[in-house]
Amino acid sequence: MQNDKILIEDKFVPILCLLTKELLPTKEIINQFDKADKNTKEMLNYLNWTQTENEIVTYNGHGMFELEIPASFDFLIDLNDPNGGIEVKSTIKQTMWNGMLPLNIIDLGYKTSCIIEFENGIPKRLNELYYYAESDFKLRFALCNKSDKEIILNKRKTEANTV
Repeated sequence: MQNDKILIEDKFVPILCLLTKELLPTKEIINQFDKADKNTKEMLNYLNWTQTENEIVTYNGHGMFELEIPASFDFLIDLNDPNGGIEVKSTIKQTMWNGMLPLNIIDLGYKTSCIIEFENGIPKRLNELYYYAESDFKLRFALCNKSDKEIILNKRKTEANTV
């Protein structure tokens, strides 16, 4: 079992696969959450959202650390890249807690889906992501800040060598 200190130090958001719009929660599904406030800014943003060409919808697995949204990152980790990835300006604009409820956070330990916008277009390497139904959910891509990338990359390499 990992301890919380390690999880909190790993400040990255994994990108495990893509989601189609059909897999996103509808207003009817959201309304099934009795305690959900249907009039929050996040809820209204989500229900009025239209995907742009610079955005992808992703399944990100369990949150690695708590993060308020919107959140900006400047590095895309690619574990298949000898350089570790590429510099890229991106913003997580919206999140869905457990893939169902739009919130303004990524919550530690809960499954999260994200709407991510890339400032200069979606990086071509993300075309190699599989959609949810075909995915093996193995970590290859993640968003982080350049200042954290070496720590994250070293830990991922160490974990891969111990498997």
